[in-house]
Formats: sequence, C-alpha cells, structure tokens
Amino acid sequence: MTQIAGSPPDLSTTGGTSDARFIRALCPVVEVGLVGKTMHAVDERAPVAEIRQLQAVYGEIIRRYFKAFSTPGA
Repeated sequence: MTQIAGSPPDLSTTGGTSDARFIRALCPVVEVGLVGKTMHAVDERAPVAEIRQLQAVYGEIIRRYFKAFSTPGA
C-alpha cells in the first residue's frame, strides 16, 4: 500500500476511535481510513484526493484478497 499512499502503514490501533483496539489481542485486525481534525465531527470533511487515494487502497486490498483466496480454475 506504500506505493498508493506514499508512506508505509502505521502498525497501530491507538488512534483513540478505533474499535480494533478492543479485539486486536484476539485476532488480526486491519484498520483503513482517513484521519483528520474533523473526523466524527458534525462537519466532518476530507479532501477529495484523499478519498480517491483511500478508494485505491481498498481496491488493492480486495484485489490481493481474491488473488490469495481464489480457487484455481474457478
């Protein structure tokens, strides 16, 4: 994902709003999303470029998932 986001992932669930922090000891978790000062606010907003970049990250996760778990010849 570094090639899409331009920086390596932050391997942490300490963001404060992540539900993943409650289950991280029980199972692997992946938290993907935007960050910013307005997150979860009434006037929450994000730059369109960041939303498109996040879309590309989600697309790559889905592509890799199906590549890893697809049935050959199906």
